Amino acid sequence: MEKINKAQLIFIFILTISNFTIAQSNNADAIIGTWLMPDNAGKIKIFKENDHYNGKIVWFKETEKDGSPLKDKNNPIDSLKSRTIVGINVMKNFKHKGNNLWNGGTFYAPQIGKITTPICNLIDKNHLEIEISLWLFSKTIELTRIE
Repeated sequence: MEKINKAQLIFIFILTISNFTIAQSNNADAIIGTWLMPDNAGKIKIFKENDHYNGKIVWFKETEKDGSPLKDKNNPIDSLKSRTIVGINVMKNFKHKGNNLWNGGTFYAPQIGKITTPICNLIDKNHLEIEISLWLFSKTIELTRIE
């Protein structure tokens, strides 16, 4: 009888651990937070709106030559070229797909004025990879959680 109880306890422990791991990998809100861009170029704050995940630039290192905030001068829409990069929603309408992946949204890269539809992969709680593809080229950037 005592052996059965120990076996049952071991089984329950293993089941609990595996369910915890599955829950962690499927935590849709795990992407929410403030993320540092490569080379400390800027910070993106990712937030949830309804059932979508969006992100906006909350700080950008580079400035104009006169020291004023950098403008969105590469934007293909003329009326948006004078807006500052800080405050731009660069990630829109991402959905959690499970297994630490978010996609289905768009990402605007103000440095080149292009919109793409990347895949976001949460490597661990502090590292987010964004795989961006434009035409035949693809690039993966890694963001680091800062909060």
